Amino acid sequence: MSAFWTPDSVALAPYLHSQEQANKCLQIIAASLQPGMSEQDCELLIRDWLRAHQLFDPARPPKVRFAGQTPRRRFGLNRPGKRRYRIGMSYILRCDAVQNGYVAKASLSGPASVLAPLHARLRDIREQLPRTLQQGETPQQLTSQYPGLRQHYRLVPLTGSLPEGNCIDEAPLIPGLWQWQLTLSDGQHSVASSEFLLMDDQGPRWLTATPAHLLDNSNNDKQEEAA
Repeated sequence: MSAFWTPDSVALAPYLHSQEQANKCLQIIAASLQPGMSEQDCELLIRDWLRAHQLFDPARPPKVRFAGQTPRRRFGLNRPGKRRYRIGMSYILRCDAVQNGYVAKASLSGPASVLAPLHARLRDIREQLPRTLQQGETPQQLTSQYPGLRQHYRLVPLTGSLPEGNCIDEAPLIPGLWQWQLTLSDGQHSVASSEFLLMDDQGPRWLTATPAHLLDNSNNDKQEEAA
């Protein structure tokens, strides 16, 4: 396999920094989550944090979704963005951190008391993905093995503009740095991950050995019970 680019610490460092900042943002906002806050309230807090740290891109707004215990009606206060957080609900916070053109996505799911088993399944899928690609299988073949799994991925440019055909459907992945998103749902709750996959002459591997996707352990559900 001929490398599309040569990975090195200098080229990868800005992406790692953006990823760290995006993760930090979501951890801070999740820790401040209070009962009665709407999805839109959380999205505005994420936006303001990113803006204050010069990481916000208006074309990449943050997204927050609450799930569980709320009837699936799409009007009034149950419309997306209007749902309010209550005890027993799960949540997914997503954002993009952009600095000097280097973009990294982050996802945080919680609370741990609700999502730990589902999150463990997602970690197993994460570990299996590079091996699946190494064996010549496509991401779609992995998805077909796990009901409730969704994947989104695109080639990340290290310099300049995105090349043509940066999104590949059924074809094998070309060498490069890929932004990878996994979402796993059991029908009621969902967990998500967002991190970088490195594809080069050494084969596919995650850019960070430790999973970049986060499970919120701030115990928001216990705080609500105490209140």
